[in-house]
Amino acid sequence: MALDSKRLRQVTNNLKKSLDNWDFKKAIAASKDETQTRDNLIHTFLNHLNYKKIDHYTHEYYADMADKKNRRVDIAITLGKKDPVMLVECKSVTTNLNDNHFRQLNEYCLYTPSAKIGIVTNGIIYNFHAIDIKQKKGLNPKPFFTFNLLTYETADIEKLALFNHQNLEIKDILVEAEDIYFLDEFDNALYQTLSNPSDDLAKLIYKNMGGQRSSDKILNQIKLLVNSVSIKTALDKVIRKEIADSNSGIITTDEEIKAYNVVKTILAMSTKIKEPQLTRIKFRDMKNKFAIIVDENQTKNICSFVFKEKVKTIEINGFRYDLEEVTVASITKLKKELLDSALNNLGLIV
Repeated sequence: MALDSKRLRQVTNNLKKSLDNWDFKKAIAASKDETQTRDNLIHTFLNHLNYKKIDHYTHEYYADMADKKNRRVDIAITLGKKDPVMLVECKSVTTNLNDNHFRQLNEYCLYTPSAKIGIVTNGIIYNFHAIDIKQKKGLNPKPFFTFNLLTYETADIEKLALFNHQNLEIKDILVEAEDIYFLDEFDNALYQTLSNPSDDLAKLIYKNMGGQRSSDKILNQIKLLVNSVSIKTALDKVIRKEIADSNSGIITTDEEIKAYNVVKTILAMSTKIKEPQLTRIKFRDMKNKFAIIVDENQTKNICSFVFKEKVKTIEINGFRYDLEEVTVASITKLKKELLDSALNNLGLIV
């Protein structure tokens, strides 16, 4: 059963209480090798998510490869079925996770097509990887979610709650993972495009300058002009335009504009919100908060940000969440809440 917002909050609250009451530091101290880490930490972690040994997961699952037989995965989450839906590669609590550990897990997943999610963990850090949509096989090398027992926040617990056994929906998790990967790839692609401008980009800029036929000399001139100074100048103009569109009269910071753009990008990726609805989403900068609203109406509040020197928070439907920083990753953790709030304020069916 998929989690609606009310049920998600309930599961999150229960999971938070459970984790807060777990003396995992004692378990860490008692774990000297991989076996003890698995028994003291990883099993307990799975128990907090309502997975039961034998019923829902098994040890040493055979994942034979073409040229390597009798290869076994540390933990396979099967949910009581024959084929696993998730594989877990366990390392000792004293081990720093690295790319080699991911590659080991990925090999298992390549030969276990039913497993759509892989987890690499040392008992403290849990890196969640989803299948690579582009390659159509194996896992994406970058985790779409990382949970750290030593540094988790409420938003992390809410994300972790999606893996609760009683409400696990692999398809929904994969959709969310794909969105996270897409946003991350967009940021990287935009950086690559601007840091190493192509002839096509130079031609487009020249066309917007009113130019007709471009030469190699003109294209090279334009590519040299695409640098941090010109990009910053253009960005300042975009910010001024967005501030003017908001009609607030208050100076809006780069951080607030970034938060607005991240939220709007997240909403734009939903098939439930079309372009006409997106144009209705604006922001209003006030003295004590930065609100993202619908139809220039403060009562139609999707969310509000508060950015102070040492505190950054986002409030959605009366629930406040701390943010370590304003990034795609941190705000995307609250994708479901943002989407539900947006659909409600846009007058669409949730």
